[in-house]
Amino acid sequence: MTVLLSDVGSHGRLNLTFSSRHGRTTIRDAYCEVPFKITRLHDSAPFGIAHLILMHSTAGVFGGDILDCAIHVEAGARVLITQQSSMKVHPSCGRIAVQRSRIRVEAGGELHIWNRPIIPFTGSRLCQTTKIDLAHGSRLYFWESLMAGRIGSGEVWRFDELTSETSLSVDERLLFLDRFSLRPPLEPPTSKWMMGAARYFGAGLCFDEDASDLADRLHCALPSAGVDTPASGLTVVRVVAKEGPEFYSMFKAGFVHATNCRRGL
Repeated sequence: MTVLLSDVGSHGRLNLTFSSRHGRTTIRDAYCEVPFKITRLHDSAPFGIAHLILMHSTAGVFGGDILDCAIHVEAGARVLITQQSSMKVHPSCGRIAVQRSRIRVEAGGELHIWNRPIIPFTGSRLCQTTKIDLAHGSRLYFWESLMAGRIGSGEVWRFDELTSETSLSVDERLLFLDRFSLRPPLEPPTSKWMMGAARYFGAGLCFDEDASDLADRLHCALPSAGVDTPASGLTVVRVVAKEGPEFYSMFKAGFVHATNCRRGL
């Protein structure tokens, strides 16, 4: 496949297909362009789930970048995908960076995606879309999050724009759609009914037709979070926090533990 030299590092694609072979999850097909890079698949045989670390080989995302990611999990495959580090969004003379993700899980497949927070730098712009297509009988545990900026450097709500759209469909029926657009220089999201004093935001989507008690477990693990069940088998959770350690604890000790304690992870 031909890639223009001028597009290397700025227009990148990642296509991953996971399948099951003799009871173990394998990568059936993989295609990566800069800046995407993946590790080898780490097999956790006692639990039957594989672990893949997704990396970026550049300093972050810049205005004008267009990144496309497609993940397909076939029947019988079970995989956990994590990131090596947070995605840093750099300012680039007002240009916007675009990130598009497409996730598909077949019946009998299971996918866990734990994304690290997006960190938008001062003056940066990002537009991201995530489209999730599931089949009945599949399982998904998905987490996405963002920070108000480079908080340690005093950059809080100083990015120019961050727009996001996340959708989840089961057998082509739309069950969840979330859109938001943040433009802090014009409308800082610091009102009482938005972020208030919080500087970290996270959202989790859990689809598991067998997990009828998942919402109750999340309520117990995250008493200050918002938890809802908009459709049968689908649980949605949102958390906000002011400090990083508090946010990480809510993710790790709350979301991860509550969703994985029954999965044998």
